[in-house]
Amino acid sequence: MKRLSLKPAFYVLLLLVLLSSCGLFGIHFKVHNPRKPDKYPKFSKETILLGEVTEVRKSFDVYFYDLDILIEPETKTLSGWVEIRATAQQKIDSIQLDLDQPLKIDAIKLGSRAGQELRYTRHLRAVYVKFPNSIPQGKSFEIFVQYHGKPVVARKPPWSGGLTWKKDKNKKPWVSVSCETEGTSVWMPCKDDTSDEPDSARMRFSIADTSLMIVSNGVHTGNTIVNNVKTCSWKVSNPINLYNLTCYVGDFARIDDTYKGITGKTLAITHYVLKPNLAKATAHFKQVKEHIRIYEEIYGPYAWYNDGFKLVESPYAGMEHQSAIAYGNGYKNDLNGQEDYIILHETGHEWFGNAITAADLADVWLQEGFTTYGEALYLEKKYNPKVAEQHLYQYRYMIANKLPLVGPTGRRYFDYHYGDVYVKGAWVLHTLRNQLNNDSLFFSAIRTFYAEQSKKTTDSKTFVATFNRVTGKNYDWFFEQYLYHNTVPFLEYKLYPDGTFLYRWTDLKSDNFSQLRIQVYIMGKAYEIKPSVQVQSLKVPPVGDKVTARPDNWTMLFGMRENKKLYKLLQPQQ
Repeated sequence: MKRLSLKPAFYVLLLLVLLSSCGLFGIHFKVHNPRKPDKYPKFSKETILLGEVTEVRKSFDVYFYDLDILIEPETKTLSGWVEIRATAQQKIDSIQLDLDQPLKIDAIKLGSRAGQELRYTRHLRAVYVKFPNSIPQGKSFEIFVQYHGKPVVARKPPWSGGLTWKKDKNKKPWVSVSCETEGTSVWMPCKDDTSDEPDSARMRFSIADTSLMIVSNGVHTGNTIVNNVKTCSWKVSNPINLYNLTCYVGDFARIDDTYKGITGKTLAITHYVLKPNLAKATAHFKQVKEHIRIYEEIYGPYAWYNDGFKLVESPYAGMEHQSAIAYGNGYKNDLNGQEDYIILHETGHEWFGNAITAADLADVWLQEGFTTYGEALYLEKKYNPKVAEQHLYQYRYMIANKLPLVGPTGRRYFDYHYGDVYVKGAWVLHTLRNQLNNDSLFFSAIRTFYAEQSKKTTDSKTFVATFNRVTGKNYDWFFEQYLYHNTVPFLEYKLYPDGTFLYRWTDLKSDNFSQLRIQVYIMGKAYEIKPSVQVQSLKVPPVGDKVTARPDNWTMLFGMRENKKLYKLLQPQQ
């Protein structure tokens, strides 16, 4: 999902202060732990029904969606049908589908449009469908749902999503969907469970304006016009996380290009932009191929060669819709004056977020933290480590430590006000890289995780297990502290005139944290130490009392504070 764009120096800090005053993200010049952690919201019954994977949801696996939907911008309505193909994971008598309450169901049938009509009940967004006869384990079945209505309008897309109904400068409809936190059931009937990705999908979107184009994920398979209604057909040939299934309506021009990948495959690149922007988009979007190339070199091959890659101009800033990324950043290179931040960030999501998807948004840091760190890795590879580090330091100021990185499960919880899943997630990976102190091994672990979990849904525990296995070391202590607790450790210290430096960890939530290597500067000289909860002593030249954390590529996920009474705690140990 689109993140805040950062610019150098004064403008970054001014922007952060302004955002802080608006309550979006805070600015923190020093590592800190809040006096009181934030609390998770009280989850509504609708949220619980949407997030929990109950028996009536996990009892069937959806492998294909077939959509046929009419979009009517003047009335802001949708109508049509969705066919859901699934396999019974056990003997089932009923299932739960999902559809937002403003949308009305006209019929639910077993099989196709001509199939047997099924009984169902609705409770909030949940739709409980009853079968006339039990479906045995292992048997495939089809559910046909016809519906219509006015879907929820996005208040602040893509963070607060739904349908966005706009008009371009020529007063023509310009429409799109974004629904990561709200779920796909805000606009179509489905099994709205992030852990269940269909293997493929077919989409037909229609509109009563033949001058417009409707763009969706995957490959364009053709247009038809019947009775002055235009239908645009698309097909996705890969697993897709359902909130990435989307459509864009607009008076689009098409830009065709190709990219030859690191394995020698050719990727079809097809962008869709509003017609007045064709010339500048053609020039501006050339950077896409370098973004893809460098991400392939860092992580491994792009996952969707047979579905292509495209940027689609959208009426909001951006969203990582798989193989059909929403772009609305105004054709500006707002990162270092040379890169378009939205293109860089959202393209990175094709690896982490789309190819690798959190089975539950509780682990959304796997998507946002990895992608945010990917920005720095891109800058490091294209430019140099200092450029990457500066980019990370700008993010460092925004870490709030108000909630753990891993959130509550079964609640579809992702609050866009809480930026730590982006910025702290990136710093967790950077800290881990420096703790390992072996780039070859670090990137081997990341690439292994990507290769093994690509085109799947996964979780934090799987990443931790993969990292431990590939590196041959147990980092559970590290992840316990930084993923499952909001606070970060503090290094208490005192430097005495005779050169005695005392130090210890406080605020620890993890056992064995004394394995963490850190560096401190004492009067300009770096010293590597491994603190523990016990007070330790280091002898340095008696040159003064200035102590700072090392300001380059080492761990920044800890704070420092002076404690003049440490010597009292040291004495019993002598």
